[in-house]
Amino acid sequence: MFATLPAQAMKRLRITSAWGLLAAMAGFVGACRIDKLLHDPGGGPGTPLRMAFTRQPGDAPAGEPITPAVRVTVQDSTGQPATTFNGPVTVGLEANPSDAALLGTAKVNAVNGVATFADLSVDKAGSGYTLRATTSGATGATSDPFDITAPRPPPPAATHLGFAQQPQPTQAGSAITPAVKVAALDDAGNLVPAFTGPVTIALDANPGGAGLAGRKIVDAVNGVATFSDLSIDKASNGYTLRATTPGLTGATSDPFDITAPPPPPPPATHLGFSVQPTNAEAGATITPAVAVSALDASGNTVTSFTGTITVAIGANQAGGTLAGTLSVPAVNGVATFSNLSINLAGNGYTLTASAAGLAGATSAAFNITAPPPPQATQLVFTVQPSKTPPGATITPAVEVTAVDDLGNRVTSFTGYVTIAKGHDASLLGNAVLSGTTMVRAVNGVARFSDLSIDQLGNGYTLQVTASGLKSAESAAFNIALL
Repeated sequence: MFATLPAQAMKRLRITSAWGLLAAMAGFVGACRIDKLLHDPGGGPGTPLRMAFTRQPGDAPAGEPITPAVRVTVQDSTGQPATTFNGPVTVGLEANPSDAALLGTAKVNAVNGVATFADLSVDKAGSGYTLRATTSGATGATSDPFDITAPRPPPPAATHLGFAQQPQPTQAGSAITPAVKVAALDDAGNLVPAFTGPVTIALDANPGGAGLAGRKIVDAVNGVATFSDLSIDKASNGYTLRATTPGLTGATSDPFDITAPPPPPPPATHLGFSVQPTNAEAGATITPAVAVSALDASGNTVTSFTGTITVAIGANQAGGTLAGTLSVPAVNGVATFSNLSINLAGNGYTLTASAAGLAGATSAAFNITAPPPPQATQLVFTVQPSKTPPGATITPAVEVTAVDDLGNRVTSFTGYVTIAKGHDASLLGNAVLSGTTMVRAVNGVARFSDLSIDQLGNGYTLQVTASGLKSAESAAFNIALL
């Protein structure tokens, strides 16, 4: 049908339809705004409008706190907590089937829109209680129903005492361990934690006529009195303890024994070398460390001895000197000398040990050996080459010595030493060194007795080498006509 309309009519129809659609949308939006104004007059998010129990009250015995804590949230138009609201919220009983009273803090300031009631209780049993929450400016809320059961019966009262930890056999004068414990019990023998009264303990059976020492009156904690320092001063068998407190039947412990303390250890009477000195090089530390013990008459170490022990040289045929820490306090009866040394080689040295009030001791004999000779490290010319005619033997004979780092001759060196031209002072640089150019050292000295050079020149040098040693170059010398 629309296809037969003229173009101008079709245009008017489209405009009319568009305006109708816009009018319909405007009417819908207006209706929504009117509905919101009627049902949500508080305005935008964050404005308190209504309340809700976000943690409902649970069942509880009469007179006991409702747990977990009841929580009421003041909500905005979006159903979220009105976080700007920090005003007071009040709860009260609404449905109250037993005409009970609501106890606890019923008015609480909200925090970020949430009020928490941590100590609410109802004093009478009943089924179907509800709470009503209110605050200024917001719609109140009613909780789900909950029940209050009959109050719990009070726990049985304590009627008598009992030993929770019996006294154990102990040495006379020592604390009884583990600590004696006395508990307050009900008729069924159960611990009564509410009891905090004083408990007194004393000797009952006392076969040794002993005295009881320690703290004898102790207040119970959670129904138990702990006696941590009791002791009895005389040995005997079959002691018992008696525990009492006002208003309760007392208790008697199991029998226990007190034994005699061990006799004190015998005193130290003399010293002995528990680690003897061993052979060592002169100047080197004697190892292992020498140790001297304080001993009783039977030769046992007296661990209580802490006196100072001193060592010195006894036999000393070589006239050596003892170095190191010579006086050391004993630890557990033993003095350890960890850095002793003797400076001179010799055989048959001994050490002596002494301490105030004790008989001294002499060590077994030991030897101090000479340290090994120093090792050769370098060569030196001890007889330099001298001016000589061409082809003639250089005299006196050139001598080279193996020495240590301090320049001392090392007589143990017997290696081969090789000599060669160092600087060739000949005109053409082709002079020839003749003679025996490799010589074995004797007592650390290599002697070259037949060396010669065939050409004239001023400023010749010779170079010597040996395996493992630093080489050396001679002083300059001339080959010239005399």
